[in-house]
Amino acid sequence: MERDGLSEDDEYEEEEDGYEEEVDEREQDEEGKSVVKEITDYEEGKTTYLYDDRTYETVYHQDEEQSNCFVATACYGSTLDKHVVFLREFRDFEVMRTRVGRNFMRFFDVRYYSFSPSLASFIARHRISKLIARDTMVAPTIHLLRVSRYLAKPLSKVSPELSVGATGVIFAVFLGVVVWAVLLLIR
Repeated sequence: MERDGLSEDDEYEEEEDGYEEEVDEREQDEEGKSVVKEITDYEEGKTTYLYDDRTYETVYHQDEEQSNCFVATACYGSTLDKHVVFLREFRDFEVMRTRVGRNFMRFFDVRYYSFSPSLASFIARHRISKLIARDTMVAPTIHLLRVSRYLAKPLSKVSPELSVGATGVIFAVFLGVVVWAVLLLIR
């Protein structure tokens, strides 16, 4: 793909300054392409994905409402925080690309959006609640999700559906163990 007289390679070399670069092997999208390089610019609010067929796509993350990660955004203060970007990208590029993921998100969205905007508003206005929510709920959830995703990732070679489903099951088991351990400590 060529734009404004620059080849992809020229544009990537030119744009890499000021970007935080992350190489990530992702699932294939609907067209059978895999992301081989991901360049996120938190200041500009965009992520560029380079696919294995040498095409690229730039996604802009400008609008806080667009993120829909209300509580995470309130805890970290920006839709462009790396934790919020991780949640959004995991949802958009892995979960929502599978049938099992879309079904889960329909179930989750009904419950999450019933309380999250008002909770996020409260968290954003109170510094202590922001710290407590971030350190006791959001950060541990993100860490458990990252570990679950890492453990289930090899299954993506078999099926993205299986990988996303396994991520959910592993996450639920980890969450159950954490809740059980906390309850034991409280007793």
